[in-house]
Amino acid sequence: MSAKHLKLIAGGLVVLLLLWGGSELLSRGSDSVTGSLALPALSQTDVDTISLVKGADSVVLARQAPAAWSVNGHRAAPDAVGEVFKALADTARPELVAQAASSFARLGVDSAAGRWLRLSRGGKPLLQLVVGTRANDFQSVYVRRPGDTHVYRWRGGLVSAMDRPVDGWRDKRIATVEPDSIVALDVVRGKDRYALKRTGKRWTLNGEATDSAAVARYLDRLKAITAVGFATPRDVDSTKARRAVRRLSVRGGRGVLLSLACDSTASGFLVHHLAGVGGEGATVYRMNFWDVDGFTPASRSLKK
Repeated sequence: MSAKHLKLIAGGLVVLLLLWGGSELLSRGSDSVTGSLALPALSQTDVDTISLVKGADSVVLARQAPAAWSVNGHRAAPDAVGEVFKALADTARPELVAQAASSFARLGVDSAAGRWLRLSRGGKPLLQLVVGTRANDFQSVYVRRPGDTHVYRWRGGLVSAMDRPVDGWRDKRIATVEPDSIVALDVVRGKDRYALKRTGKRWTLNGEATDSAAVARYLDRLKAITAVGFATPRDVDSTKARRAVRRLSVRGGRGVLLSLACDSTASGFLVHHLAGVGGEGATVYRMNFWDVDGFTPASRSLKK
């Protein structure tokens, strides 16, 4: 074999090795070849606005205080906002899956289907991402930076955050009442009406002795009254002509701590926060049967 042939073979082997090395780097999602999705490290104190926009639909989270956020004008759930920052701080390395604009539509990161995630402070953008469809494993989502053709598969909590509707961001806590602050409760449960009163450490129900353990369990349920969702205007209109079938009034040493009225529906209850701690303006909450049973129990369950 001539020297010329040997040089040609050697050159071919070098080219093949280079191609193989490049394919290995790409198959591992290496950003060193084609780009990087390095994101700034942001905390809630760095950001005052988070927006998620798709077409005409938008979710806007605004920081009202160091630990308080609103979503589209309503009180936001603190844990939901925290999930955004937790997802962005996820240490799992994004995988590069495409690097051409021709792939945008297929991965849902084009202008028509993409969802825009923007974090800003004082109107200045700190982070922007175009978020596409879920990947086949349903645990990851496709993302890219605006103006960049590189598309990555991102694994982690960003998936659920981007799919959450407005009500999914809202705070579903209705009220929190500490048992030690309660001196009396009035409960209406249809025809079952009763008053619980505390004198020292002793509780009575309509003047009669109670099961102290049952009363303690009942009061413990009042520590966190949480809805499953929110009533629509149509839901509220459908119950306007009805009289509330359940009521709860909780009193402390200085007056009313909490007052709730519950309208029955086919799937549960609509709960109106009338007075006291918690609640959010005229918001009407949706609760299931067993949770409302929890704070308006039958009188027989508390008797000795």
